[in-house]
Amino acid sequence: MNLQQSLNGDIKKFLEVYRFLSAEGKGQFEAQMAGSIKNHDEKTKKLYQSLLQSAKDGKSISEAIEAMGKAEPPAQP
Repeated sequence: MNLQQSLNGDIKKFLEVYRFLSAEGKGQFEAQMAGSIKNHDEKTKKLYQSLLQSAKDGKSISEAIEAMGKAEPPAQP
């Protein structure tokens, strides 16, 4: 399995799990995620926040990946 397939699979699982959580479960998950990422670097925080927002918005895997790319554009050479 290549990196892109692995990324797609991980994002698919994240989006599917989030979709099936109750409103209370989503709130708890979001609070736990916020606590987990608070000590990470800004780039990582932005990527996770973008992924979570994609889940909230019901985006597809490709839309979530695109949003994550926009949240943290690649470094310029």
